[in-house]
Amino acid sequence: MSEKGKSMNFDLGQLTQLLDHVSYPIGKAQLVQFAQQRGANEQIMSMLDHLPDKTFNSSQEVKDSLGGLGNLGNLGGLKF
Repeated sequence: MSEKGKSMNFDLGQLTQLLDHVSYPIGKAQLVQFAQQRGANEQIMSMLDHLPDKTFNSSQEVKDSLGGLGNLGNLGGLKF
């Protein structure tokens, strides 16, 4: 598995802005589609693809799920 994606710059501001514009509740598939339509970068799209297939009720719930993935490499111990 390539490590290339983990070394890309991650824009937490872009992710937060994206999540703040979502109408909750939203399912994973709809969230991924929403991000695509908003022009989210490849790394954010990859992260969203790894979310559990469930309904999210808030941006914090999405961030909590992303934080639990363990593949956020360059985010280190950053808390949302």
